[in-house]
Amino acid sequence: MANNPLQPLNNNKDYVDRRREARLPAHLPSILIQKDHTVYTTIINLSSSGIGFLSAIPLNADEQIEITFERKSANTMIPVNLKVQVHSCHEVDFEYYIGGSIANKTVEYKKFFETIPG
Repeated sequence: MANNPLQPLNNNKDYVDRRREARLPAHLPSILIQKDHTVYTTIINLSSSGIGFLSAIPLNADEQIEITFERKSANTMIPVNLKVQVHSCHEVDFEYYIGGSIANKTVEYKKFFETIPG
């Protein structure tokens, strides 16, 4: 049976099925650093190997960027820096949802991810 070309593809589900692991919902203020530009962003989901965030600017697939956020350790905020390989960028309302894989898992990110209740 042939696919009906008039029916929309379930791209969101197809994309989620390609992920190595499920992402946990989040709401973390973060900063995108790209080619000497700094943009405030919000991380909305993450896993040990992937990340999704909202940005005011679009990004190209296959671009590598840096995301920084802070994790709390005792009474101190510790910066967590991640290099992210962008895989997708979709306009959502007046922002862009960007999904990607984490290109480097720093010690601080591993410590942060271990503190998340699973």
